[in-house]
Amino acid sequence: MKDLFNQRQRIYLYIILTLLSIGFTTQQAADYRIYIAAGRVMIDQRANPYADADMVETEPDGIVTPHAQYRYAPIFGIALYPISLLPKQFYIFLWLFFNAFLVVKTLVLYKDFFPKLLDDTKAFFVVSGIALFLCIRLIGQNFELGQTTIILVFLSFYSLYLSKKNKDILAGLMLGLAIVTKIMPLVLIAYFVFRGNLKTPMYTVLWVVILVLLPALFVGWEYNNFLIKEWYGIINPMNSEYTLETKTGIYNLSAFIYAYLTEMPDDRISGSRNIMSISYELAGTITNVVRVLLVLLTLHFTKWTPFKRLTDWKQLFWEFGYISFAFPLIFPAQNKYSFYYIFPVLFYLSIYLYYTKEEKGSFWKTKKSILIPIIIYFVLTNLTSSNIIGKTLYDQTQFYKVMTFGIVALLIAYIQVKPSMLDSKSTED
Repeated sequence: MKDLFNQRQRIYLYIILTLLSIGFTTQQAADYRIYIAAGRVMIDQRANPYADADMVETEPDGIVTPHAQYRYAPIFGIALYPISLLPKQFYIFLWLFFNAFLVVKTLVLYKDFFPKLLDDTKAFFVVSGIALFLCIRLIGQNFELGQTTIILVFLSFYSLYLSKKNKDILAGLMLGLAIVTKIMPLVLIAYFVFRGNLKTPMYTVLWVVILVLLPALFVGWEYNNFLIKEWYGIINPMNSEYTLETKTGIYNLSAFIYAYLTEMPDDRISGSRNIMSISYELAGTITNVVRVLLVLLTLHFTKWTPFKRLTDWKQLFWEFGYISFAFPLIFPAQNKYSFYYIFPVLFYLSIYLYYTKEEKGSFWKTKKSILIPIIIYFVLTNLTSSNIIGKTLYDQTQFYKVMTFGIVALLIAYIQVKPSMLDSKSTED
């Protein structure tokens, strides 16, 4: 960051991040408080944070607060235990500031994948501004709800960057930290193997084993084994709660397909939205077929070249960006904040938009088959907030899974902007 910001600019940046964090502190970062409470439940009470009945937190000031079920690896909550000893508003602020800082660090990390295209500071700042603008609501959701998605995206791409720098041990550690925070990045192991890198996956598995077993040093072997079993019971994709996702605000493929092809009800909003009335079993089969198709689409991005090491950083970013994009669609129980995983896609497209404007003088001269889907994405994803359209219309956008349409539109744009289209804007290979 020192290469991008002088000392005065860094001071301004930290002031902005501080003010942003203070502003969101009033929202209480709901899920982050669950992580903190889980640490207290495990360390102080030796109870089961994966059971609703045990997720009752006694704070240092004596206030007793019931929380929702904890759903992360034991080590995540236990690692946060020392922070839980701080005043509540302060540890919420620290979490928000850390996430705000990581958003900036993620942008700087992305820059390193495009050294020729973004060697100009102005180009980087404008591209970053466009990407942040396109992702503003999803970032706000993560701040407001105290989610981990910002951390996961950074760790995932940092592991990719480190692996390309032949720092496989550190790359494995970063990916291992992401996996024990939330299980989704586990599939990235397959990507590294596909790209002919066996060292990073090997170290990742080793780090995951270490991180999963590490809490035994603090809570004992038997209790840690109990926690691991309970955690697996939560993340097991075969759980019935992941089969029929009736919860309002879930936007993954499963919830979307069931909503439109079956008579599956919504847990809060009544009405009819299905265009067909097939059985749940058939809808489940269709969902799994579409999931497989999205996985197979990875082969299009990777040019059907397994076990081949890449030297083109743009190509690497393009295909890794698609995998990140697919996460919240394929995995169950994905809310709005999970779609922050599309941030690398937005950054990539922002580079294309910036250079199109530089060459043609206007964003509006972008190829219509690319520009229109981006506009549709932005409208359906960012302009459907209750603060903009009101609570009534907002509830309807949730009921009809409007955001999912926007995400699909974004994919239509992304798949068209191949790395070769950026090659024409630089001499980089």
